[in-house]
Amino acid sequence: MCPEDRKIFIFGGFDFTMSTDELFNSVMLIDTKTYKATLIKEPAGTVPSGRHGHTATYWKEGKLIIFGGENERGVFLNELYVFDIRTQTWSSPTTYGRKPVGRSRHAACLSECRKRLYFCGGFRQHTVMSDIFCLDLETMTWSDSRQFVARYDHVATVHNEKVWIFGGLTQEMDRPSEVIWFDLRTSAVASLRFDDGLNNGDDEDGLRIGNGRSRRGTPNQDKRAGTHFYAFCGSTVIDFMTHGPAIHNTETSITSFDLTELRWRTLADSSCDIFSGNSWAYVALSGTTAFLLGSALYPEYGIENEVICRILPIDLKYYGAAPKPSLQSPTVPPAESLNADISTLFDDRETSDFVITAIPDDYDNPGSMSVAGPDTAADTTQQIAVSDPIYVHALILQTRWPHFKRLSNSRMREYHRKRMHIPEKYSTVRALLYYLYSDTIATTVSVVTVAKLLVLSNMYALPRLRDLCISRIQDGFDVANAPTIWECAKVAQEDVLRTSAARFCLRHWGRVVRTKAFRALSKGSMLEICEEVDLEGQVVMGWDSHGRQRTDSSTNGGNDGEGSGAMLDDAASEADMAMVEDLDSDVEGDIDGESGA
Repeated sequence: MCPEDRKIFIFGGFDFTMSTDELFNSVMLIDTKTYKATLIKEPAGTVPSGRHGHTATYWKEGKLIIFGGENERGVFLNELYVFDIRTQTWSSPTTYGRKPVGRSRHAACLSECRKRLYFCGGFRQHTVMSDIFCLDLETMTWSDSRQFVARYDHVATVHNEKVWIFGGLTQEMDRPSEVIWFDLRTSAVASLRFDDGLNNGDDEDGLRIGNGRSRRGTPNQDKRAGTHFYAFCGSTVIDFMTHGPAIHNTETSITSFDLTELRWRTLADSSCDIFSGNSWAYVALSGTTAFLLGSALYPEYGIENEVICRILPIDLKYYGAAPKPSLQSPTVPPAESLNADISTLFDDRETSDFVITAIPDDYDNPGSMSVAGPDTAADTTQQIAVSDPIYVHALILQTRWPHFKRLSNSRMREYHRKRMHIPEKYSTVRALLYYLYSDTIATTVSVVTVAKLLVLSNMYALPRLRDLCISRIQDGFDVANAPTIWECAKVAQEDVLRTSAARFCLRHWGRVVRTKAFRALSKGSMLEICEEVDLEGQVVMGWDSHGRQRTDSSTNGGNDGEGSGAMLDDAASEADMAMVEDLDSDVEGDIDGESGA
């Protein structure tokens, strides 16, 4: 993917629709703005031979690096080529040092400073390679290889001076369910192994580490099922699990893995299936938008079209993936120290020139939560209770908060009085103001407060805050807060989060309906959350301590915490489908059937 002009670069591959073994060496660019594919007919320079199983890595300034692969005679290649997208020119730079042996189906990834290119694994003859080596892109010098792990058809990324690999096959053609990394400083190899089988998301022992410790957050699909496509976004790895190549009714999901916290998170499950009806082959990422490339399925005829003619854009922010800044994203300014300095001024009475108040947290507001628009945040201190003041700085708020800037420019009453009241609970308003100072949500803020903060992010049009809220909430579902999360997601029009919260509530229905959060819902909201279940849904009673199914008479009024009932769907709930775009057929040149990356 070329991020500057949002074009997908495709080189080489072979034609599944033909009976020949012909490989291609042509170049095609797909514009993700217009969904038009353009074949570069006569590129200049030294054009590489046709191949498949190679790697294509975007470097910088419109240049892409091709390495390895296998040609039509079965020769495993170790050639290095550079293609300049802007001048449409191929070159074969001179390299120094001992070249690695030829291979195909290996993985490649850039260092965080974009000055070194790492290669690992791959396939050669009948052997799976287990080495890792580096090309210094400033001097074009190869390093000596070091031992890593035997893997092919995998993907790799660099984070925090470690090379991480996901997916792939072993020598025995097994699909291991683990994440492995290579420490570039010590050459140590370590792995995170996931429990085999399905996990309902409530077990905290889903992720096993070599020393026996565990991490929460195992996705509730078996990582070996389906077909996986990985995209790397800063320190976050996104896993798109689509239907399997032979069985098209397998479960699907979108999950993410945080390379810092070593935690999996489910972003969307099979209820939000956006992959059906197509067979996907490749993934590319631009910013926080992923693009899946594939072909159409015709299951009624038993036909699978092998021509790349479908592109599926996926907005990762919509699913709550808010990647943390990384050195791999050179456009992100190094603002952490600045934010830390500014945050020290928050609620500082001595330097403050403006005061904001809110509703006290212990005030019994009968409306459950305020959903008034931002323009109604006038001074209402004579009608409701007022919290302790929060001391802020008008200049900082004008810079970070568009609503406050409009208020100041229009010279409203609050501007002259140097005081404003926001009709929301104190903890929520304080979390909002702290975010404006620090660009973060304090770790001490509860998930319930973050859910209410999500409503304010929608109300005041703060997309960065929205992303942080979604990311934080997805880790914090429990019986006590799920109804509040559902209601806030409904008010903020976050459909994916609303569906996830509703499914959690229905799965733990017996416990949820007995919580304070559920009873605090308005009558209308109670009816709406009940209607989240499918029309054919059923209430199934829980189980007693002896494994016997409870009946109405044996539940003792349902007050026993064991075996509370759940509301089940007989059919999958409806979900909004993302638009799958057809690639424009008016392509310059004959590229029908050509595939490869």
